[in-house]
Amino acid sequence: MSEIKIRSTWRCGAVALLFAGANVLAAQQGVFPADRPPKAGPLSGIPLCTANPGVPCLPLPRNLSDFVVNQKMAAVLGKALFWDQQGGSDGLACGSCHFHAGADNRVKNQIDPGLRNVNPTLQNIFSLMASNKTNKVGPPAGGGPNYTLNKQDFPFHQLADPTDHNSTVVYDSNDVVSSQGVFRADFNNINVVTAGGKGGSKKLEVCNAALSPTFAVNGINTRQVEPRNTPTMINAIFNFRNFWDGRANNTFNGRNPFGPRDTTAGIDPLNSVLVADFLGNLSPMVVSLPDASLASQAVGPPGSNLEMSCSGRLFEQIGQKMLRVQPLFGQPVDPTDSVLGPYSKKQGLNTTYEALIKQAFAPQFWNSTQLSGDGYRQIEKNFSLFWGLSIMVYESTLVSDDTPFDRYTNGDITAMTTQQVRGFEVFNGNGGCVFCHSGPVFSAATTDLHLLNVQGAQIERMQMGDGAVALYDSGHYNIGVRGPGDDIGVGGLDPFGNPLSWTRQVKNDVAPGVNAFTMFNVPFDGFNVATCNFESFPCMPIANDTRDAVDGSFKAPGLRNVELTGPYFHNGGQDTLEHVVDFYNRGGDAAGTFAANTTGFGINPTNRPPSIQPLFLSDADKAALVAFLKALTDDRVRFEKAPFDHPGLTVPNGQTGNELTVKASNGTIYAIDDTLVIPAVGAAGRAAKNLPALGTFDAGLGNPVPAKK
Repeated sequence: MSEIKIRSTWRCGAVALLFAGANVLAAQQGVFPADRPPKAGPLSGIPLCTANPGVPCLPLPRNLSDFVVNQKMAAVLGKALFWDQQGGSDGLACGSCHFHAGADNRVKNQIDPGLRNVNPTLQNIFSLMASNKTNKVGPPAGGGPNYTLNKQDFPFHQLADPTDHNSTVVYDSNDVVSSQGVFRADFNNINVVTAGGKGGSKKLEVCNAALSPTFAVNGINTRQVEPRNTPTMINAIFNFRNFWDGRANNTFNGRNPFGPRDTTAGIDPLNSVLVADFLGNLSPMVVSLPDASLASQAVGPPGSNLEMSCSGRLFEQIGQKMLRVQPLFGQPVDPTDSVLGPYSKKQGLNTTYEALIKQAFAPQFWNSTQLSGDGYRQIEKNFSLFWGLSIMVYESTLVSDDTPFDRYTNGDITAMTTQQVRGFEVFNGNGGCVFCHSGPVFSAATTDLHLLNVQGAQIERMQMGDGAVALYDSGHYNIGVRGPGDDIGVGGLDPFGNPLSWTRQVKNDVAPGVNAFTMFNVPFDGFNVATCNFESFPCMPIANDTRDAVDGSFKAPGLRNVELTGPYFHNGGQDTLEHVVDFYNRGGDAAGTFAANTTGFGINPTNRPPSIQPLFLSDADKAALVAFLKALTDDRVRFEKAPFDHPGLTVPNGQTGNELTVKASNGTIYAIDDTLVIPAVGAAGRAAKNLPALGTFDAGLGNPVPAKK
């Protein structure tokens, strides 16, 4: 095996070192139970913390101990919050969209019409699904709210010749397969007066009914669906920034996903973490935790009026609610759960969120008896800090590094089949996959973008198909899944009107008409860029009008456990790995020439990276590549063994009826949920419960009614 090398950039080795020592450090920090310590990562090499003293093996904030005083208890708190259905306004937890290998495999009421389209008139128009167009049978609707996906609906872009991206389009949809969230409603209040201290939250949060203009059938609301496919949170600790468009900042500000971009965090008392002095007096505090993108991500969904929240709910109000309920009330918790087991009552936990916060976090963030200027207790006002950091600590334990591939690269040449070894060669060779999916996380968007302390790592330059060069955000690419008009991705703006793209921040920092520079500051994200450190076209200056390739670009996801995390791409438009490989083999789905195609946007004729081109793989090579991707599945994930065990959940699985008729709940505008029970699993995994292994997304797809003759 020594002759098989991963072809990569200079960053790849650093990621390998970073990944190797992850579990070791987590064990040292007491995150894992002492009686079940994890094995050292099989991608051993030299741990990064040894090669570079002072750099942690896990990319956790260097100043985390300023806030978290007990990481083991923070993991307990974070796991409870992540899986607690009381965190959402109407019974949704973070885990409600991340219960299947960290992702979501539901097939009913999972379609979004394209809410991210740059054209507002197209944002609420659902497509007729492919199976209905093909068969001309079934309900006239054939898509939209409460539709049940089937095999013939995929891929969402179907060609007469699947090997030619310019062949006749047989079917096309700009809809997105994602995850169903909350019903449309407006937040009213948290009923703190009548709420008890130990029960559940059924009557604790009050919201007012509101009809959805998009997610409804015959005037009855269905659950809303997110505009991008749900990525797995397993191994997400290694992402430099999170969400598909990178809006979850690498630096956590304690309040929201946007890090230093939100200039009022820490300045405005109403939008700040409050710290107490020795007399208990409260004052706003600027919070800045680098390498905390998972914390930035974690505080986004609870306030989203699509994902988990009634419109207008504040995080301090979530704190009011959660501090008054029994953690995981009514949800099964296995007594052998690797983190929550000691606190299990079989239904819920035998502790409180207030007690867990006080054990995990420094007292200056919760011990004051004074109220904030808007009338909240300090522990309520700082609930976003506790939520974000504790969930980050919990998710940092979800590292899957025990796969056939890992065992093979660690010296067990029997761990992968001959076909999988061949697929590994295709991956690194004429498949070209390694250019975007580098390192052992199999993503070029990981934290090594700055751990090497090389200026410029976050931005790179490449030569486009028309011969011109363009800047792009490292690890984020437009591979031709959909045109940028359907979803601008990293080319979009944050809520403050600033570019999400690092590249555009740099360009905007240069005044029009000014001579270009080679050294830059990225103003909203706090790092420097030196173009002489670029791998491609080094030392070429950057000007305000320098070409970029960021519109329609998205973060390259990691590929570990990809067998289990379908559907694929940011739009969920591919159902199987075979269809994904076909996509890459034909050079993506962008129509046109290499120099000008439908990845282009504005003045750019193309935004497609040079590695996305027809590959001309044989059927045997394609099958081998799929086989290799399946060698990246960790059986602990497949069978939900520790640390991938979890409490039980009841998740919505569409609404009673179909896309033409739904049943209303007690005559209201809300439909009745169909539900799916996700059983609690302990440290020994699914087999100990006589449960089957997790399956693939396409295994849950049905077959449509045959066409009538």
